[in-house]
Amino acid sequence: MIPSTNIIAGADATRTLASRVAGLLGRGDVVLLHGDLGAGKTTFVQGLAAALGVAEDIQSPTFTIVQEHHSSLGTLFHVDLYRLVD
Repeated sequence: MIPSTNIIAGADATRTLASRVAGLLGRGDVVLLHGDLGAGKTTFVQGLAAALGVAEDIQSPTFTIVQEHHSSLGTLFHVDLYRLVD
């Protein structure tokens, strides 16, 4: 079981944690990440996507708002609501 609070030291550790979280997810689950710019949210999604079998490069969807990434396990929707007011 992953504790609710983790202190992560760097991008590699963030991706490793994300891959552990991926193992707990089922189809239709939603993971919400909240943090300042540069907090590691996209790095987390990169680790999550890799663990879910997404082969394509994961970038922040700050300007596109939503990116879809497909794998044999399903579709990962990477959404960035930072620029939306309401």
